[in-house]
Amino acid sequence: MTPLLLMVLMAQTYTKVAPVGPAPTARIDGTIAYDSDAGDLYVFGGQDNQSLNDLWRFSLAQKTWSLIEPGDRTPLARFGHTLLFDAKRRRLVMFGGQGRGFFSDVWAFDLANKKWSQLAFDEAGPKRRYGHSAVLDPVEDRMIISHGFTDSGRFDDTWSYDFRTNAWRDISPSGTRPLKRCLHHAALDPATQQMYLYGGCASGFGPCPLGDLWTLGLKTGKWTELTGGTMPAPRTHYGMAFDTRRGRLVLFGGQGAGRLMDTWEYDGSAKVWSQIAPSPGSPSGRDRHEAVYAADRSSVFFFGGNTNSGYTNELWELQTGLSPLPRLAASADALSPGEIVSLYGNAFAPGELRVEMNGTATPIFYAGAGQVNTQVPVELGGAQELNISVIVDGARSNVWKVPVVAVHPSLFQVVLNQDGSLNSAANAAAAGSIVVVFGTGAGVPLTLPVGLAIGGTDAELLYAAGAPGTVGLLQVNARLPLSKTGEQPITLRVGDKEGPGGLTVFVKP
Repeated sequence: MTPLLLMVLMAQTYTKVAPVGPAPTARIDGTIAYDSDAGDLYVFGGQDNQSLNDLWRFSLAQKTWSLIEPGDRTPLARFGHTLLFDAKRRRLVMFGGQGRGFFSDVWAFDLANKKWSQLAFDEAGPKRRYGHSAVLDPVEDRMIISHGFTDSGRFDDTWSYDFRTNAWRDISPSGTRPLKRCLHHAALDPATQQMYLYGGCASGFGPCPLGDLWTLGLKTGKWTELTGGTMPAPRTHYGMAFDTRRGRLVLFGGQGAGRLMDTWEYDGSAKVWSQIAPSPGSPSGRDRHEAVYAADRSSVFFFGGNTNSGYTNELWELQTGLSPLPRLAASADALSPGEIVSLYGNAFAPGELRVEMNGTATPIFYAGAGQVNTQVPVELGGAQELNISVIVDGARSNVWKVPVVAVHPSLFQVVLNQDGSLNSAANAAAAGSIVVVFGTGAGVPLTLPVGLAIGGTDAELLYAAGAPGTVGLLQVNARLPLSKTGEQPITLRVGDKEGPGGLTVFVKP
């Protein structure tokens, strides 16, 4: 092991995430997925003293679990299923498992409307099974499932479910395949389009546990066994995810020669396994837990499982030592060409910062650790949607998608009195005097009529056009109504679109 590799491995630490408030029951096989756009974890089903079909969301920002109450249709209770996050459609996708019998159905949970919908019925493609593996292939827009078990035997087949056509296809390669098995996992390296499959159980006709590692080339359609060097002890029911930022498979715990608590990485470039030395406060040995990778945090999360003390609902974060990626939060329901907008998130500074909208770099007016002010390029007016990301020192945030509209009026939180001073409770403007406000989102060029209501009354406008020397900044000079005194709300209207409230002016008699 080189000194550099040793330094990277030693930098990794486990942290037990302490939630605030209620949490899911202690359970095994509670599948976990990560919403990379919102920074939320989701857990569906598993077993406590019975099979479950509850859905929980964990906000990493607030450290809180919340039980999601779905609509009328919900998948039947189950365990041994798989759960993936479909970022393109902002939904969870669940397949198979076991409950009152075995399943091979496909369900999707829409995160926006909080409803389940069934995409495919049992045996519409692969046979019913549990203890299989699944990955999401964003390049071909599909889910890939492989291997698994029913009471009639184990499988070595591989199937793809096309999200565009909602159709199954048997893509089982001819020739050499990993031995039929269950109680294993798979993970995708999107950079190389390789699906890793490790370990599991082939009892009755082969080893149980298994400790072999395979890759399926999604472009070549061929399985390859990866051998040589020191390898983890064989195991089932472990937690595994792929670290996309470092190109490594991460493996923790499982059932082998007893209940295991070791952590291993497989470097896809060097083609070697390395064991991570446990950090102080690492999790105890466990099996039947689940894992997911969060690229923006450069962390692997492990949830639930069976320990020597019984079932647990613990959530552990393995931090790989890399700095978090910048995270962008939704800041508006729509944007218009030329609109000046504040983007919110975290890890925006320090460093070289860039904002891109549909691949176009935008001007930056202000940048702080949690906020950057920029402007929608006028030339993007023909787009239907903006894909916005923040890049800090070459590290790109999640993508925020927002509709493009002709106008999206809003006011900045500043009012100038007639003498140019800042309006405030201690420096109120006289009724009937002129005040100046500034807005954005009125369209470039301004073609629609502008209105300003003060205290619910339309004000007399003396000027309503672009602020001199600027693009996208609207200036409105208005006379205060004589009948309105005290603190009065101001609203901006462009055409038939009214902006949000929030701005007030202080008026004295």
